Amino acid sequence: MDATKKSLHYSTYLSNLLKSLKSNIFPIGFGLFLIIKDGFSKEALLDNGFAILILLFTLLSAIFSMIEAKITKYWIEDDKLMLQKGIISRTIKEIYIGKIQTMDTSAGIANQLLGGVIMHIKTAGDGIELNSIGKNDAQALSDYINQRKFQLQQGAVVQDSLIENHEEEDIIKYDEKSYETIYQLSFMDLILMSSTSASMFTVIAVVSAIYSQVNDIFNLDRYLDKLESIVGESYMMVGIIILVALLFSYIIGVFITALKYHQYTVKFDGELINIKYGLFERKNKYIAVKNIQKVTEKQSYLRKLLNKTSFVVTTTSEMKGSEDSILGDEEVLPFINRDEAYQLIQRLVPKYQFDEVNKVIPKRSIRRYFQVSWVILLIVGGIVQYYWFEYTWLIVILLMVLTLITAIIKYKNSGYIILDDQINVRNGGVFVMQTSFIKEENIIGLDVSSTPFMNRADLRSVGLGISSGSNSIQCRLDYIEQVDAANIYDWFLLKERRQYE
Repeated sequence: MDATKKSLHYSTYLSNLLKSLKSNIFPIGFGLFLIIKDGFSKEALLDNGFAILILLFTLLSAIFSMIEAKITKYWIEDDKLMLQKGIISRTIKEIYIGKIQTMDTSAGIANQLLGGVIMHIKTAGDGIELNSIGKNDAQALSDYINQRKFQLQQGAVVQDSLIENHEEEDIIKYDEKSYETIYQLSFMDLILMSSTSASMFTVIAVVSAIYSQVNDIFNLDRYLDKLESIVGESYMMVGIIILVALLFSYIIGVFITALKYHQYTVKFDGELINIKYGLFERKNKYIAVKNIQKVTEKQSYLRKLLNKTSFVVTTTSEMKGSEDSILGDEEVLPFINRDEAYQLIQRLVPKYQFDEVNKVIPKRSIRRYFQVSWVILLIVGGIVQYYWFEYTWLIVILLMVLTLITAIIKYKNSGYIILDDQINVRNGGVFVMQTSFIKEENIIGLDVSSTPFMNRADLRSVGLGISSGSNSIQCRLDYIEQVDAANIYDWFLLKERRQYE
């Protein structure tokens, strides 16, 4: 591959335009509202100079984003992938081919229709995003990087001209590894997974956030006031409306989840995990096993009754500024029979041990999981009850019961086990039980904390810091016995000392 600078695919113009409109949706809506409210007469437009100024700035933002897509270039030079972007201030980012670990691709609806793909080329902690390039260009770039990386690893550093010459017999060729399909999400499991997910609550939260923003502009409350007058004091009618809204959001949540995980397939070649999924946005991801910092099992109590579970891995390969993953977490097995899941995850990460934890939370810790929450609920609820809403006490009681149930769940399920160079930690939550499997070498810090009240009860809280790309996350175990905290601390300190012996 030569050093010719290449432009992005023309689908990037549409993609950048849509991103710009999305990021400015509220300024655009506010500006249009001000104009529509007063009409489109010449006098009204002159009086709405502020609204026109807002729309002008959003238009310029969209134009600049399209110009930036036009002038963005990428090329290969001196065994480095180069990316040049910027309108006023040009910046050039480069990554060495020998340090590239994975090359992921994704394609939204616009990309699929126009023949482009978004390519994420990642190193251990950073990478380059090409948004977007043609499918053929993406394949050619991927093939070249794999070939050149293989040669660099083998010590066969040759000139680009020799790489293009297929008649040279002394050039080491890269053999594409054959990936074995080890997991496919069946249609029935897809439906069952979607039906047992928490997407309903996500939809409710999103709709509530959107409503609060739109209501500020269009005053939707005036329409709801009419509905309130019709409903009157009929609590039965209010209950029916709430149930219908919950059912509707549940159906939407199921539909969204099913589209996201459409044709979910996991392949493995011994070093890289390849994951493909999605209908409207088709994704093709690669996870380097050596970059995995933590393995996590997430199991809701509903799925536990079905003997189903899911596994997530935390990696160091997280691109800065990328929205593709949060804290480097990637789902590997999203919905699978628990017995089969442990067999497959053991195959994917053979150096990990997946033994059950020892439940170590003492009974005297139960109240500590909810007592602070109860005090806050009683104070805030009392104020709201006195000044605004006379039925606040019902909500407070419901939340108090919920926190009490959470405390009991934590007591019954949380714990840990130490297995040579690994620690497994489980935390029970109100909806999901989460078990983390962590190698000591991946722990970047450990803290043991307490309060005077915890000291009197011989209790401690332990936090394990794990690296995740440019961030760090913490795995905690709260209100455990002092002797257990000391056990974890001594184990970590012993392993750290051995590294320097």
